[in-house]
Amino acid sequence: MAKAAPHAQPTNDGGIVVALVLLVAALASIFFGAVALYASADIVLTSEQKQKSVRARRLARLLSGWANVGNAAVHGLLIIMLVTDSERYKQFFPDEAEMPLGTAFMLVLNLLVGRCTLKGGGIVLALIWNSFVAVAGSLIPVVWPKFLDVGMITWPYLAVFLWLSIFAFESFAFFFSVVAFALKDAHAVKED
Repeated sequence: MAKAAPHAQPTNDGGIVVALVLLVAALASIFFGAVALYASADIVLTSEQKQKSVRARRLARLLSGWANVGNAAVHGLLIIMLVTDSERYKQFFPDEAEMPLGTAFMLVLNLLVGRCTLKGGGIVLALIWNSFVAVAGSLIPVVWPKFLDVGMITWPYLAVFLWLSIFAFESFAFFFSVVAFALKDAHAVKED
């Protein structure tokens, strides 16, 4: 008599390796883009160079702010996904599918930080928030460790896509808030 095979969790295919490679490539390009923007900012006070440094700082601030807004939008899409098909996602996100309060909290905070940054202020707030998200998200087991250990292999592709999108926006917001903060006084350096 043949034994019944245990119910195996469906696994994603080898495309996950490609996704990881693309994720690392995106992260590296964001990082080196932030460094290049920082390095391109001249801090000598000739009129043309002053404009260039102010432009670089403004660009970094805008990129950080829009990354936070993008992160909020993806959290909104994640809430819609969880609420509209909660039975499907209960096995992957049991708490969030019932009541996505944590996801809604992330949506609101990212939206507020992004709005504040885009309006011209709040780069210190953006730096603190984005640093917290980068560090805490890496250490809290339910966030990135869960995604890397379980999510990449078993979650539906839409959930993987949204999680990778959140990662991209969080990385972008973090790196460019660091650059914007580092350039905050670039215009104030005087020529010798």
